[in-house]
Amino acid sequence: MPSASSTTISSSASEYVTAAEAARILKVKPQTLYTYVSRGLIRSVAQLDRKDRLYYREDIDKVRARSDARAGTGAAAESALRWGQPVINTGITELTPDGPRYRGRLALDLVRQRRSFEAVAELLWTGIDHLEAVVWDSEQLPNGFGELMDHVVLQGELPPILRVFGIATTMLGAAEAARNEIRRGTTIPAARQMILTLTGCLGYLGPARRFVVPESARGLAENIARILLPSVSPEIVLAINTALVLCADHELSPSTFAARVAASTGAELRACMLAAVGAHSGALAGAGCDRVEDLLRDAHSSEDVRLRLLTLEQAGNRIPGFNIVVYPKGDPRARALLQIARSFATNEHTRLVCEFIDEADRRLHLRPSLEVGLVALTIALGMPAHSAGALWALGRTAGWIAHVMEQRLAGFVLRPRARFLPAA
Repeated sequence: MPSASSTTISSSASEYVTAAEAARILKVKPQTLYTYVSRGLIRSVAQLDRKDRLYYREDIDKVRARSDARAGTGAAAESALRWGQPVINTGITELTPDGPRYRGRLALDLVRQRRSFEAVAELLWTGIDHLEAVVWDSEQLPNGFGELMDHVVLQGELPPILRVFGIATTMLGAAEAARNEIRRGTTIPAARQMILTLTGCLGYLGPARRFVVPESARGLAENIARILLPSVSPEIVLAINTALVLCADHELSPSTFAARVAASTGAELRACMLAAVGAHSGALAGAGCDRVEDLLRDAHSSEDVRLRLLTLEQAGNRIPGFNIVVYPKGDPRARALLQIARSFATNEHTRLVCEFIDEADRRLHLRPSLEVGLVALTIALGMPAHSAGALWALGRTAGWIAHVMEQRLAGFVLRPRARFLPAA
């Protein structure tokens, strides 16, 4: 690990800063910095083989932005959009130390009660809590949809799965052009069709290597298991359902905000979903699952994983998939997924992944977030590469749709103002 005075760590490109640099940015004394840390406003991370700690640059900038916001309305608005201050009223999801609450119901409680993902999706959409299992009938796809998808997707090297989701969403939107779901009042059937279609896209990751139409007599989690895995058990189906439920919504994430912006203009559902998928595909959002997989899936030994971790630390980069800002004591969703992954830990690779996660927590105080939990679970279940990111986006589609519906009822256009800064 580089020394505290290393230019690598203190450079503007680094995602961590030293205590001295943090105090300089905030224009405070070191004692004030430590007060911010003790109050949970700024997270710190240990260094391998060193006593000095590093501090998250994003937290430092967030505290500074709150201070700058006192300068006026424009600064306050910029702070809100950039650093997570409340900007939209919602009745869908509340973030709590115990994880997200969907319409007032803790997501982890819904998991414990074994609510199907379909029931949770409809809870988000309508506020109605279905106590019984919900299974959707297959919404009819446009004629030749699967064949057209195969023709586009299988032209060469398989695109990233989020790009495949975007292709499918675009094709559904094109077919909908003359039959707008808003005017016809068929938003919920269109929502079900969207999720079932994206489920069929998982066939490109599975052994079929083609679009697979989900079977209407089966639940979504079972369809996913059958598409991605050679054999299926009730325990596997329950694990996948748990992952989907925990991914379903997380308040106003960037992708959700993108969906709401599109919805506020009166855009059709598929257009709103395309905006959300595009935002979610970024390296700092849904594609983060692939970064976590790069870190964990190809490691061959404990020493190999440790060296990967050390390399990232020396570059001053934030380790992907750890220490999400809204859960300073750790992401409850990740803990739930890791517990399930450990119960399936019958292979050496899963044991190695869990060992790395435990060491990162013990030595560096890096607490896993949702991405790590999803990657560990999909490795434990024997799913193909990139399944974690696919499950995240597929589950989150339910939340995106709920926010589209809520934004439409709000009846106003989301249009932030810009603060012009003349060139120096």
